[in-house]
Amino acid sequence: MSDASPDHPPPSARRSHPLVARLRERDTVLLAVAAVTVLALVARLVALGARPAHWDEARVAYWALYAHEEGHFAYRSIVHGPVIQHVDRWLFGALGPSDFVMRLPVAIVGGLLPLSALLFRDHLRKAETVALSLFLAFNPVLLYYSRFMRSDVLVGAFAFVALGMVVRLLERRRARYLYGAAIFLALAVASKENAVLYVLTWLGAGALVADRALDRPGSDRTGLDRLGAWATTARLYARRTKTGFETRRRVGVYAVHVLGTLAAFALVWLFMFAPRGDGLEGLLTGPAGSGTVGLGEAVSDPAKWGPLLDATVEQFRAEYLSWGGKTGGLTFEDYQARLGGAVRDGLIGTSAPLVCFAIAGFVRERYAVAEGRVLVFFLTYAGAASIVGYPLGLSIGGGWKWNNVHVLLPLSIPAAVGLATIYRWGRDAYREDEPIDVGLTALILAVVVATVAWSGASHVYLNPSHESNDLVQFGQPTDDLDPVVEELRAAAPDENPDVLVYGNASEDASIVDAGQPERTWNVRPVCTDFGNFLPMQWYLAASGANASCAGDPAELRERVEREQPSVVITRVGDDSVPTDWLEDRYDDRGTYSLRYYADATPTIRVYVRD
Repeated sequence: MSDASPDHPPPSARRSHPLVARLRERDTVLLAVAAVTVLALVARLVALGARPAHWDEARVAYWALYAHEEGHFAYRSIVHGPVIQHVDRWLFGALGPSDFVMRLPVAIVGGLLPLSALLFRDHLRKAETVALSLFLAFNPVLLYYSRFMRSDVLVGAFAFVALGMVVRLLERRRARYLYGAAIFLALAVASKENAVLYVLTWLGAGALVADRALDRPGSDRTGLDRLGAWATTARLYARRTKTGFETRRRVGVYAVHVLGTLAAFALVWLFMFAPRGDGLEGLLTGPAGSGTVGLGEAVSDPAKWGPLLDATVEQFRAEYLSWGGKTGGLTFEDYQARLGGAVRDGLIGTSAPLVCFAIAGFVRERYAVAEGRVLVFFLTYAGAASIVGYPLGLSIGGGWKWNNVHVLLPLSIPAAVGLATIYRWGRDAYREDEPIDVGLTALILAVVVATVAWSGASHVYLNPSHESNDLVQFGQPTDDLDPVVEELRAAAPDENPDVLVYGNASEDASIVDAGQPERTWNVRPVCTDFGNFLPMQWYLAASGANASCAGDPAELRERVEREQPSVVITRVGDDSVPTDWLEDRYDDRGTYSLRYYADATPTIRVYVRD
């Protein structure tokens, strides 16, 4: 006999409470986004150290290792924000210096980025939230530069999360989101200087959204009428407070949270930008002058907090604000070339699905629904502004390759709306038994998955350093430098001097610098040319090998005969190299290009003593 009755239906027929149903739906979204995040982390960690270090990676990694070994740090905009330097110097101490370790912080942040989709779920549907996490996880540009030791993914991820915290704050009214927004915005500022551009694009996008909210063609209410209605609503809300004491209490709570938010931002900012050790003086060769007060000294002696703050603020003001002045001399033709490259190769060539779905998502919200969502409009405007604006802010021509990170991040939300629309179309067709629409939806999704998978595989894993790859910037070595690194590591504990770098110092393309001032940046060996020899300075430092230089054939012969260095490095094309003489004494281990283009690139030849 069944226990079911009209008043007590069987469990299978009982309806869940709306709150329980909503929580179950959120759990489904949470599980899906978590699964995507795990896959994103795996995609970023697999073979992370396989690609040789890019010129820019090696430069920043060298200074992070220098800070770990020597204890000196000062913020310089040419090396970009201090976040990656601090994290890497701690990791180098714990795990040792390597290409894998130097890229690990960016890979982890990029891999965790899909979790930020959950911050926007109050304004996105279930499928849209999952679609957003997928775009953040597997877009080829975001994936490639999450495996690259640059701060673009860091500043983009932190700024995106900060925006998500603000969106969450407006919806939930919880103070923790205000503090979270402040902390992540501070991390964005401390990651790279273009964090300022994020704030500017948000302000511009917010102005466009506000204008659209005020100006509704066809409505009887003017923009001033709407402003008046908003003001009336605010006054009514204020009147609902019961007493003056209640009003003062709320104002006091808000003031405390605002001050706490500013304090949280300031503490993160100070911790990241404060000098360590002797500051700038510690980064130079020659006798040190009056050293800067470092963070460690101020912690142990509170009387030094004043000088520490003065030094930090002055260095920040001089360096952070000067970053915008490094784009001078840009012509209209230069801008056209950079914009064309960014759109043609960077957006269409590698990220066509995301761009196309972003357009579709915006069109849907703008024209196909009665009330489009502000969030979709806001981020579409921000992405469009970034497409136009970022080519103006490039200090080098090929910088659009990694700057497209900042275009694709805001566009990922309207793209998620577009992709989820296709998904819902197919789902509804399946429920209504419309096989043609189901088949068309499946075809579209299959093409998208195949396109993203092939683009990601070819750009990120199969061909990560060749010039045919649209994402490879010209400072990337094409040749595998692992054999050179192995020789350097093997030479480090040798009884003979480790490495001798030879170059005709009078030549423009020499890997040895012609003359050294008394005080210069302590990029060891300081006798090498900084621009032409990178990333070898990083590999020499990471391997622990001691290196010195010879600047003419006579000195080379004398040093080899007297010191018998374990490894000799020369430049291909340098006619002053006594090749036959060296080959009688050393094993020629081949040539290695330090850039991807064949002409005018520094290519080294490595000789190893048997």
